Amino acid sequence: MCQGSGKEGFTLVEVMVSLVIFMITSMGLLPLLLTSIQVNHDNGRNAQARRLAGEVMAELQVIDYAGLLLAAEVPLLVGDIEVQPLVERGVPHTGQSRITVSAVWQQRGQSHRYQLQTVRTAP
Repeated sequence: MCQGSGKEGFTLVEVMVSLVIFMITSMGLLPLLLTSIQVNHDNGRNAQARRLAGEVMAELQVIDYAGLLLAAEVPLLVGDIEVQPLVERGVPHTGQSRITVSAVWQQRGQSHRYQLQTVRTAP
């Protein structure tokens, strides 16, 4: 600032220096922002897999027991998440069926799985 001239404000050099300092600080925070975005995306995919597996399990729990095996034959593919139902008759005991629903997906070169399991008794 110039003293005695009666004009107040920032010079162009001061504004440019402050912008450079702001840019350097922002560049330091960029990796944190990118990591946060990736974690948020991964959590969203995990939540979608849990929701899909839960929906398929709920359907298998209310379907007629006689049609349980037929309903579990077809896997469901939503995006890149495959939901695989499996019904094992006579497990763990006669007159019971173990129902397993697995949601499988690839994420950053790794295979991930979310699995639900229950036992259903014949009426």
